[in-house]
Amino acid sequence: MLVAPAFAQYPSIPDSVKQATAAYMKEAEQRSDEAWEKALPIIEEEARQGKPYILFAARPTDLPQADIPAFPGAEGGGMYAFGGRGGKVIVVTSLEDHGPGTLREACETGGARIIVFNVAGIIKLKSPLIIRAPYITIAGQTAPGDGICVAGETVWIDTHDVVIRHMRFRRGETYVGRRDDAIGGNPVGNIIIDHVSAS
Repeated sequence: MLVAPAFAQYPSIPDSVKQATAAYMKEAEQRSDEAWEKALPIIEEEARQGKPYILFAARPTDLPQADIPAFPGAEGGGMYAFGGRGGKVIVVTSLEDHGPGTLREACETGGARIIVFNVAGIIKLKSPLIIRAPYITIAGQTAPGDGICVAGETVWIDTHDVVIRHMRFRRGETYVGRRDDAIGGNPVGNIIIDHVSAS
């Protein structure tokens, strides 16, 4: 029997594409690092007040658990995530990729936060949205009309205590050098995603 490996899912990527992808990702990570530097003092202050920032968790018991579910009816993994409970409320007022009132600005802010929407429509990301600051609730059900769809790029969850509800994530056409999912990242734990579709 002759066995031949299948390469359909793993195309050969030209060096020029690899270099362009590396430059693109370096720029995205640099923007994320700048946002993180602004958020870190707030995260450290909240840690002193009882909301620890946990960089790594090997098992669920490494993370503190809330006494009540993340929301009424929450079940399964992440059901005791804190999310943004008790934090500030940030209102998304713009469908732009970045700037005041955007989802990106709200996600990159430090401290416990609940993100609500007074706009509906498609948020077309121009670069990955990297969520690094913990204790966040994205309440998509607060958007009017047909709700919120995040499109064009990946949303990375690189933290803990995240609640995302009633959102749509559409990565869309992928560049051959980057084939990420619509939502992913390197999550730490205490994450619950409810009534969300991603493709």
